[in-house]
Amino acid sequence: MLVWPNGPPRNILIVKKPHKNHVTEALLILLGHIYKKYPKCNIILKREAAKEIEQIEKDGKQLTEERSIYTGTNSEIVGKADLLISLGGDGTILRGVSMFSSGTAPPVLSFSLGTLGFLLPFDFKDYEPALRSVFEGKAKVMRRERIECHIIKKKSDGNEMSAEELEKEEEEFEAEEDRDDITESNSYSMHSLHVHAMNDIVMHRGALPGLINLDVFINGHFLTRTTADGLIFATPTGSTAYSLSAGGSIVHPFVRCIMITSICPRSLSFRPLILPTNSKITVKITAKNDLISANSEQTDLSGDITAKLSVDGIPVTELGPGDEIHVLSESEPKLNDKEDITEAHIEKYMEKGVWCVTRSDGDWVNGINGMLGFNTGFHTKP
Repeated sequence: MLVWPNGPPRNILIVKKPHKNHVTEALLILLGHIYKKYPKCNIILKREAAKEIEQIEKDGKQLTEERSIYTGTNSEIVGKADLLISLGGDGTILRGVSMFSSGTAPPVLSFSLGTLGFLLPFDFKDYEPALRSVFEGKAKVMRRERIECHIIKKKSDGNEMSAEELEKEEEEFEAEEDRDDITESNSYSMHSLHVHAMNDIVMHRGALPGLINLDVFINGHFLTRTTADGLIFATPTGSTAYSLSAGGSIVHPFVRCIMITSICPRSLSFRPLILPTNSKITVKITAKNDLISANSEQTDLSGDITAKLSVDGIPVTELGPGDEIHVLSESEPKLNDKEDITEAHIEKYMEKGVWCVTRSDGDWVNGINGMLGFNTGFHTKP
């Protein structure tokens, strides 16, 4: 059950699918209900949604209650939200949770107002009982793993960028990020020390005409050099997304693991891998003279090899020769060689991840049957 140690939520962040009239109408209904039933709550909206509400009021339509709506930059919002409500599809949830990429995300209550998805247990028509169960501490929740991605860039002289240099560039980008004209696709720092993913982290060749070579290490041990379109590092939640389309396994959200799925590998023997959460995965981009043409066995020396890095579908940065990423579980205790895992470590890190409100224990099974048609046989035409 969802338990509120300090009482019911006071600050509710609502994220919505942008520029959809039926979603905006649902938002207005939800705002009116919260103002009436939970008057002590403060509503927080992202700037885009707040502008939509402002425009509606300018057009002469008033909300049922005269109440303030709080908004601001991502950095101003994330430290205040006690509950995240999502109106849209799976992508809306991922965009909302990505705001908390460098910290702990609040519990998530999602309503289906987009395409079908695995993270959408509630129809919007059920918003009243769903909210009631959340505020009364009777809501069932499912913990979903997140994975971390640490980005290590090389400078033009071939040396590794220091932590201080990365932090400086991150601060400069975050200052730009707070501008109103920054889009969601640019919401990550180009040189972030680390970001989190609820679904997946993807390295892809992008528009490059050839395949790319990536060296993969697990816990410091060399695993393989893959020649492929790219690699997917997925959580159990992301196992039904891009990873599934690339041939990866379907994994229940309760299974704590990290998945590695190759995208169109040249070798047919690169099978999908499922690793324990204490695995530390390192991927290095090889030099430009290792670029392999997709249509030939000959080496292409014409240009630098690059890879696009995206987190939960949002472009993050472009990686070049010598750059590397480290992928690991958010909830795995980070210990030095002299430390032992204690109950305090376990308790602290089990609080990590994203707690999603569910309708029932059968949501996941119903999802793979209803949306994927799991093991559905062939049917004769009538």
